[in-house]
Amino acid sequence: MNVVGIDGCRRGWFFAQLFDSARFRLGVVEHLQALRNTIIASDLTLIDIPVGLKSFGEEERKCDREARKLLGPRASSVFPVPCRQVLDCKSYQAGSAVNHSVTGRKLSRQSWGIVAKIAEADRLIRDLPDPGKLREMHPEVCFCTLNNGQPMAHNKKKPAGQSERFSLLKRHLPHIQTIVDEARHGWRKRDLADDDILDALVGAVSASYAERLVSLPTMTEKDEFGLNMEIVFIYCNICLND
Repeated sequence: MNVVGIDGCRRGWFFAQLFDSARFRLGVVEHLQALRNTIIASDLTLIDIPVGLKSFGEEERKCDREARKLLGPRASSVFPVPCRQVLDCKSYQAGSAVNHSVTGRKLSRQSWGIVAKIAEADRLIRDLPDPGKLREMHPEVCFCTLNNGQPMAHNKKKPAGQSERFSLLKRHLPHIQTIVDEARHGWRKRDLADDDILDALVGAVSASYAERLVSLPTMTEKDEFGLNMEIVFIYCNICLND
């Protein structure tokens, strides 16, 4: 097994690579391109960043709409994804104006805050020999489906939220405490938050069940470059009942 979960952090990107029940590798890189070879060599890498972007039309990506519906009280964790044209904008004001002209919606500050990372992921996946090695996940969707379709009860930034997510992951990753301890020893919280660690880990754990992965929506949409607009997660019958 060689699977990777990636999440953005203040320092850049945090990754957790799992090999078997006891072997793992952690790291923080400033630029996602630094993980290109790691992704190519992996069986599967799941990343918490939008992959596949709309270039026209007022309707949001279907995967985002379905993820919010699934998450209920955690729906606000799914940020509106900017249109592709925003990736070329240099300021929030310009990006918001472009997004409004294309989609009819202005851009939130939260969405603008991840535009640079969306652009990084877009450049990388379009350069991969096998783009299918890098797929989009959303941590709250992954935690929800690992929890038999029940969204997490607490905010991930709060101690109670981190505790419930840690406990859920421990069922699938018995040595999680060792992993978290190594991450906390290696990077300061101002560079790597506790929830960044758990978000990357739920991506890696989900990737380890590759044969059970499904996506929102079940009929995948593609963008103009043929990239899937999807959010993948471990199959949960409750989650796919409509």
